[in-house]
Amino acid sequence: MVVPRREEPEVTETVRAIDEREVLLLMLEDQRRAVRNAVRGLGEEQARSTPSASQLSLAAVIKHLTQGERMWTVVRMAERDVETDPQGEWMAGFQVGADETVPVLLARWAEVARATEEIVRAEPDLDRVLELSAETRRWLPSGVELTVRWALLHLVEESARHAGHADIIRESIDGKSAWQLEAEAQGIVGPGW
Repeated sequence: MVVPRREEPEVTETVRAIDEREVLLLMLEDQRRAVRNAVRGLGEEQARSTPSASQLSLAAVIKHLTQGERMWTVVRMAERDVETDPQGEWMAGFQVGADETVPVLLARWAEVARATEEIVRAEPDLDRVLELSAETRRWLPSGVELTVRWALLHLVEESARHAGHADIIRESIDGKSAWQLEAEAQGIVGPGW
């Protein structure tokens, strides 16, 4: 099977060096795109269904990833909001409300993604230790200092974990694979698709 590949930008005379933070942001966006592709072409009922052994729907995966990314970047990195109940907020991230349609969830995630990119690009030091509440610290091994870099790597890790999770849920709905969905998103039709 031929694996569809993203079109690479044309190389021009000016080539910008990509630093570590841009690589991490690109990796994070790749995982976001995979999850967005998983809901591509589905109706609300399908996006909220739980057709696999998982108790999560695709809509719940999107809500959870949005909530987690917001907590790590907007709340903990940028300190733009206060963390009140980390465990309660984490649990609420798995519950999709009646008014939280896929377009609403995707719009919220896009807003958080923009904030993440702005915050990370403005961060002067990826080795800066994050100030965490006692409530958050209780879930971590004692003595561990979490840096901005760690938080970004954790977001990539968590997003990749749930992108794979989303692949399985989507395949359980209609048999479409991640590669097929990526090809469709790019307007590429492969053999047997």
